[in-house]
Amino acid sequence: MLDNLKNNAEQEFHSRRKAFVVFAKGILTADDGFTGSHRELLIQCGFNDSQATEIINTCPRGYALKGNVFLYQGENFACLTVENKKRVEKLISYFKKNHWLSETGSVYDGMVIGQTGEQWKPVKEF
Repeated sequence: MLDNLKNNAEQEFHSRRKAFVVFAKGILTADDGFTGSHRELLIQCGFNDSQATEIINTCPRGYALKGNVFLYQGENFACLTVENKKRVEKLISYFKKNHWLSETGSVYDGMVIGQTGEQWKPVKEF
């Protein structure tokens, strides 16, 4: 029963945010209301599980929620590497243009893993 509540809370949180993965040549975005994880998004887009793991560990990914953008990489939601920060810096105008980042919003780097279904705290501002 507790696992079911966690799954429901996680899906509800996922449905409110706009998930994305940043590649060298573009950005993969989830449909509005998507309730899955980044791994599930990648698998739905044709990547196998080992490819999804490699992407999660090496590419920036994150989500937009309430005018803020949250970025991380790796299974542990770590801060971006210097190379990945440079890649993402080029996307700030894209985030604004698509209304993911509001005029008063912030971009965050890395997440402190918290309770399933809750919004986790960012490590630092980008």
